[in-house]
Amino acid sequence: MDLMKYFAYGSNCNPAILANKRVEFKSRARGTLRGYRMRFNKKALRERLPEGIGFANIEADPDGVVEGIVYDVVDEHVCRLDESERYPDHYTRITITVETPSGFEECQAYQAQPDKVADGLVPSRNYLNHILAAHDFLSKQYYQALDQSQTYTGECACCDYRGEVLFLIENERAHTLCQPCREAKGIWGDTRGRKLTVAEAQAVTAFITDSGKAFHSIQSLIEAAVKQRVIDP
Repeated sequence: MDLMKYFAYGSNCNPAILANKRVEFKSRARGTLRGYRMRFNKKALRERLPEGIGFANIEADPDGVVEGIVYDVVDEHVCRLDESERYPDHYTRITITVETPSGFEECQAYQAQPDKVADGLVPSRNYLNHILAAHDFLSKQYYQALDQSQTYTGECACCDYRGEVLFLIENERAHTLCQPCREAKGIWGDTRGRKLTVAEAQAVTAFITDSGKAFHSIQSLIEAAVKQRVIDP
């Protein structure tokens, strides 16, 4: 079976993302790419996402270091990987040398086309979390630096919170929710035995508090819900 060594540094660091793309791989290992740095300057260019969102990209930098995952991708699935990365229009493929536990490996990596990058972009927390899912393969220093990256901020669709939000795609539309409301949406759904829509979650939150105030933790939201008998104590 032919395999392609592929160095992932963005959301594909999460193997669940490759599974969703139906891209099969036979192994994965820690990879360190020197002479490059990672930036979140790739334009999203998707109707459902705001212009300020950025995806990961690598740029040459003699002092730079990028950590990621080296996958052995089944050769017949490379076309699926190309399609998901919108190659060659959005990303091109380059050959790089990556340091792995078994030595240096020649790998393929995706690099954004020059006309698809811009300054001032930031990743969504959703996107960043996919990279952080590879925590067992990342150094503590690199993980912490990523976790502290500036992320997209906006307004929660369910409460008055404005700050770091997560995206939720529903009916081909992107909604932004704060972390407590996103977690609470799941809890409200569990109590009803089905998933709640964003509109339903918003109605529940509005019922909990007349002011529509922001909840800065899931615990405070649950306490308010128990008080209003939305859920059992």
